[in-house]
Amino acid sequence: MSCEESRMLVHAVLCSVLSASPVAVALPLQGAEPSLQPAADTPTALARLLGAYRFHAIAERVALVAKDASSEIASDVLLRVDAGNIAAERPARLRLDMGRLAIYAEGDRLIAVHTQNNEQYFEAKLDGGLSPESLAKVLPSLPLPQIGFALDRRATEELAIERSMMVVGAGETTWTGAWPLAGTAGETRVELVTTDISRLKSYTFTNGELTVRGTIDAIVTDDAKRPDLWGISTEKRTKVAKLTDLRALPSEVHVGDRMPVLGMHRHDLSGWSLVDALRSLQEQPPKANAMTAAAVICVIPSDNAPTQNILAAQKSLSWLSREFDNQRMAGITTCPRLITISVGVLELDQIMPAFVRQTREKLGTITDGATLFYWTSVGKAALNRIAPGTTGAVVLVIDSEQRLLGVIPLDNTLTDEETIAREVRAIVSERLVPGNQKELEGSGSSETNDSRSR
Repeated sequence: MSCEESRMLVHAVLCSVLSASPVAVALPLQGAEPSLQPAADTPTALARLLGAYRFHAIAERVALVAKDASSEIASDVLLRVDAGNIAAERPARLRLDMGRLAIYAEGDRLIAVHTQNNEQYFEAKLDGGLSPESLAKVLPSLPLPQIGFALDRRATEELAIERSMMVVGAGETTWTGAWPLAGTAGETRVELVTTDISRLKSYTFTNGELTVRGTIDAIVTDDAKRPDLWGISTEKRTKVAKLTDLRALPSEVHVGDRMPVLGMHRHDLSGWSLVDALRSLQEQPPKANAMTAAAVICVIPSDNAPTQNILAAQKSLSWLSREFDNQRMAGITTCPRLITISVGVLELDQIMPAFVRQTREKLGTITDGATLFYWTSVGKAALNRIAPGTTGAVVLVIDSEQRLLGVIPLDNTLTDEETIAREVRAIVSERLVPGNQKELEGSGSSETNDSRSR
């Protein structure tokens, strides 16, 4: 294969991986940002990285950008990896959430699902157990060197002293410098920048005109505490032959279509209208701003509801709504208004005072107390016309004309507050803000396959 063919193949792989995720809009990091810490020499830098990624389970949100002379693709990946501990009988585990694709690996088994498809899954055997080499046989080349530092059994201090090791996403790398930690893998130049806690801050792979840059947007601590909860259930799913066979189930309501009437009720079962709420919000000053949308967190009551993701959605969207309000008060009249509500999805025959009261008590653990909570009798079947495959929860973004702007699944994924806020911000920015608007077509729109909308 020629060098040019190799670069084209790498770019194609990156496109397929990165396009699975929505384009991210930068949000400020929470907490203090780690300072950069140079190492005295290459073995020391490598030893620090190996220790940081193998000492305990880690979770990071990585902002990836792949760029060549003619195009640029940006995306977020939520990475969770645990090197395991043989003495403690804790197996090595890996969890990746890339847009609508969720991947889990443990032992010699890899499972993948599409977050908008509750009917199918992909499974592959990892020869020799979980390692960068076994992953490379079943997944595209992932520009995530953290996986190698955590899971490559050959990456010992002895190899570090030999100044060479396998870097996931680049290949066998010969190191040439300690700060930044730099090296070459064939025709690819690798550059890694670490923090004062010896974790990666950023990294760059360069091959000809193609550059892949990864930036650690946030070190997520809570999600790393329970690797035993990272798994993906395959119950009631049918196995598909290839990873590329995993696709969203077809929907009947597409981006740009008018939403079916949700028919909402308060806790006392009196009626409540989202349309009226949006119209009332639209009339509030400054009147020059007519851009109004609702983020509706639809929850199907059950013992298996994705509680953590629901709470993250409530908190992040309430925060995003306040941020939009503050920006308008500062004079940015093009900033949209956003109302956030949670809705319990019941069947028509369940809209009875006793059942609602009982269900409300059960859902008490998945409401943040600040987000308005209502009920709808549309039922699971109608919700799945809009968001196929939903079994627990989903966020629907709707404008003041009752058009569907986007769908964000909360099932089968591990997510956090900033990721949800980024997705809603991107949806609103591209489909509501004047000057940025993409055309919203009705049924059959190609946008229904856009990862941010579906």
